[in-house]
Amino acid sequence: MTKRERVERAWAREPVDKPPFVPAIYEHKARLIGRSPSEVCVSLDLLLEALEKELEVYDPDALTVGLDVYNVEAEAAGCEVRYFGRSPGVPAVAGPVLRTPRDLVRLRRPDPGRDGRLPMMVEAAARMARARGREVLVRGAVTGPFSLACALAGAENVLAASVEDPAFVRGLLDFAARTAVDLGTAFLGRGVEPVLFDSQASPAASSPRVFRELVRPVYRDHVIPGLRRAGAKTLPLIIGGDTTIVLEDLIATGAGQLLCDAGADLELFLKRCAEEGRALRVSVDARLVHAGPPERIRDEARRLLGRTAGLPGILFGCGVVAYDCDPRNVIALREARDEVGRA
Repeated sequence: MTKRERVERAWAREPVDKPPFVPAIYEHKARLIGRSPSEVCVSLDLLLEALEKELEVYDPDALTVGLDVYNVEAEAAGCEVRYFGRSPGVPAVAGPVLRTPRDLVRLRRPDPGRDGRLPMMVEAAARMARARGREVLVRGAVTGPFSLACALAGAENVLAASVEDPAFVRGLLDFAARTAVDLGTAFLGRGVEPVLFDSQASPAASSPRVFRELVRPVYRDHVIPGLRRAGAKTLPLIIGGDTTIVLEDLIATGAGQLLCDAGADLELFLKRCAEEGRALRVSVDARLVHAGPPERIRDEARRLLGRTAGLPGILFGCGVVAYDCDPRNVIALREARDEVGRA
């Protein structure tokens, strides 16, 4: 069974030899080649080198083409992104581009074939798909609508407007949803599956009300149907933190794979995903992966894998791996997964 087959069978909730290993490697991939995140995220050659090194070092079953995943679409839409040269800081949006709701009508939807770093990301994904796509599932990172809205207008402003001017927020989310569909469609056209990241929509960052009233509808009615029409096989929706309180809303988005991050109610996620026929990625706490030591990581991975052993639709990974994380800590996760597979 190839890595790609393992992921696709897990998505379809079919039997696999072992759970697909899908660690959250974004800015950390730059460290693997001795470069900074700012250097790698603007260079096609360095990004390709880092992706190849990620495959070599960690042997994941799916590879995500993305590094500073919440900046790319925002930058292409007009936000300034602050880079940090050779220092290890992760690039970040310097500030919102929308100052008032009136600015929304002047916002231009970015073109994945022309604007900012979008063409570079699509090209990197396409090259990896051509070179490695038969063996490993290559995915393209897409910023979810709420996170893009927060980058464009400022998180505090969006949250305030969700009460004071919900029509503005809906218009902004419509713009962000169309942007997500455009980029996801561009990836699909190059043989790459999109994966949606929307951690600003986590209840810890916004609220269950915002998710239910604003985020859920834009996925259910626009993003998920649009990408399925473009040919997406399944659509992972990655929202970190304890999302237990919005689990029913997550299911209602129509996403084909959800994330049960550390701290969320694993038993409830397993039950509801089984009932609804959704794949689920279970996750070792990123803080443990960063702190180590490897044996503690293996113990926690064995516990989590033991709880989900034999269940269909399970993928295995961890929270976002920090730039300076010891690679041995991530390797410990894969080693624990491989032990379960042999057993």
